[in-house]
Amino acid sequence: MLNAPVLTLNTGMVPIDICNVREAITLQVLNKAEAVKVDENQRIRSQYLSLPLPRVIMLFNFHKIPRKRVVHSRLNIIYRDDMRCQYCGKRFKIDELTVDHVIPLSRWSSVQNKPELPNCWENQVTACKRCNTFKGNRLLHECDLKLIREPVEPKYMPYLVISKAHADKYGWLEFLNFNARVVDFIDTTN
Repeated sequence: MLNAPVLTLNTGMVPIDICNVREAITLQVLNKAEAVKVDENQRIRSQYLSLPLPRVIMLFNFHKIPRKRVVHSRLNIIYRDDMRCQYCGKRFKIDELTVDHVIPLSRWSSVQNKPELPNCWENQVTACKRCNTFKGNRLLHECDLKLIREPVEPKYMPYLVISKAHADKYGWLEFLNFNARVVDFIDTTN
């Protein structure tokens, strides 16, 4: 129970972190945070203290919104494309998606107007397995495919990515409207 996750908000009620119950209670006892949402059915008890299990806490003296540099990765390409195949336009769960090179690596040297590197934001898009298999190592005009939008490097990505199942289970959904992305499934193999 002490290792259960607790959503941490800054003073503006913006999600900034996920800590555990032990850390959340320590912050409350030190008067650095207050519980915004608790589970009244479960309590943390000690010799001198009995507190309801915190689910969401708010820090008293933290006003910033942490920004992280957007790292080029498979998962961030999928998040940039909103878990949507850039060829057919349908949304999929993360484990049903792949990342496709718009200009295939096998054709890289023969193409003229291309990005600086083959593994970059501008040459990689999210694709469902069906579309990726259909495209193979062909260029878009060779297989009559079009991108639903041009791939670009994102300027901002949400600080927290939280599965919908976790958000539902711990009652966090009402707090995840800014600086957090709720996804149907989180792939941890990145």
